[in-house]
Amino acid sequence: MAGFDDSFEKVDEFLVAQHHRHLEDVLCDGCLIGRLSPQLGERARLMARLIRSVREEDGGLANAYEGILVLDGIWYRFACQVFIDQGGQRFLSDVSQFEAVEWRAQGKVPA
Repeated sequence: MAGFDDSFEKVDEFLVAQHHRHLEDVLCDGCLIGRLSPQLGERARLMARLIRSVREEDGGLANAYEGILVLDGIWYRFACQVFIDQGGQRFLSDVSQFEAVEWRAQGKVPA
């Protein structure tokens, strides 16, 4: 499928191994709160834009986002939907795009 490769699973595995956080939590926090967990420090940034917000029949809210997640110098483009139920629980209800789009090698040259 265009716009989706195995990056989602690989990034999720990396986040769990290194930071004990799932990618779902990172995307939900970044999209809904506008900031990431302090656990991630300077290694991650997320820029998201709310595309659509719809109140569902059950009273929940479905927000569609698109944006960029930067993790260890690799930029991932994503499009997702976050659902918030009436009780305030939130989860990723759909990911229609998640792919690496840019990476930069970072290295230090010894003096």
